Amino acid sequence: MTTQNLDALLKAGEVDQARALAEDALRENKDDRPALLTLAKLATVEGEWERAEELVKRATRGGKDNDADSLLVQAAVAAQRDQVEQARSLYEQVIRTAKPPRAEAHFGLGYLLASLDDFAGARKAFEKAVELEPNVAPYQFHLARMCFALEDLKAALPPLEKALELNPLYPPVYVVWGTVLQHLGELETAEQVLRKGLELIPGHPEILNVLGNVMVALGNVSDAFAITQELAKAFPDDADAQGNFARMLMATGHRSDALAVCRALADKGLATAQSKTIEAMVLESHNPPDFEGAAAAYREAMKLDPTGWGPANNLGNLLLSRQDGKPEEYVKQAIEVLEEARRREPARVEPVLNLALAYARQGDKAKSKALASAVVKQNPEPELREQAERLLKTLG
Repeated sequence: MTTQNLDALLKAGEVDQARALAEDALRENKDDRPALLTLAKLATVEGEWERAEELVKRATRGGKDNDADSLLVQAAVAAQRDQVEQARSLYEQVIRTAKPPRAEAHFGLGYLLASLDDFAGARKAFEKAVELEPNVAPYQFHLARMCFALEDLKAALPPLEKALELNPLYPPVYVVWGTVLQHLGELETAEQVLRKGLELIPGHPEILNVLGNVMVALGNVSDAFAITQELAKAFPDDADAQGNFARMLMATGHRSDALAVCRALADKGLATAQSKTIEAMVLESHNPPDFEGAAAAYREAMKLDPTGWGPANNLGNLLLSRQDGKPEEYVKQAIEVLEEARRREPARVEPVLNLALAYARQGDKAKSKALASAVVKQNPEPELREQAERLLKTLG
């Protein structure tokens, strides 16, 4: 059994067969190089770094007989140990020297760059891997992921389709494809893709979760509710499943039940920014509103997600709406949290518009005008633009 044959099995996802053949080869010859390198690659996937290194040393006689295959394993081990520069150097060495070119080196480099949030660089590397070996499903799938990360949604569709053709039993393809189609507004097609996935992989939670989101977007509340409820029952300690169920309960008017789900998560130490935001929104909807409870929940959500703008924006709105006590103090606090929301997500229009309203309430017309004008220049959706224009007219 050659290295190429064993690699072909690994690329096709036939991991068990590749492992069995490699182990059989080692029983016949304890120094079988292709077998040792195959088991080393499997060890890297399974997180057994020391075993991977030991197998590579055996295959290369302590590093004396390095080649592209052994360097690729060493690069993978370095990457998983966060030895970024070493991993990058090894991948680039294989890219420069291997004859014929090795798609695995481009794929490994792409994976490394993606982990560093260099999505453009990763996309180029995955494109090269796909060019060299177009019939490897993971290469196609990760190229699609980078297109999605770069918001080039239509470019993500062909590699997703090819990845699914090559491996129809790989759940992440359905998840990403369904999400891309939803972002493109192709909701019916997204539903078809996701339901096809569930026919082949029944009850898969991530596919079900995306399907639930699509059903909400389609206005099919009953199906969406059933899906989120099913996932919540199946995964009682999964914060995302419980949070999505709480969101659906709140959206369908079951506010007390939604609050109970959120507080149960908090009692288990599983509260998330989503669950705390839902808790705050339910408390805010009480009659009369529970301002203190809602504000505390929003602040907790801000801590749980230090980069999310939504809870800060919501808290700013809550403070601006409060009229009891000292309204001027609430306006001051609102400005502070809305400035934080804008810092977290400068491109979002909502915090900027709310800040304009807050500064107008505080009497700072210059800042209010500047912010409202910035909103108009961003040309947001009509409702937000109209609010900004009305504010500018009021301010004169």
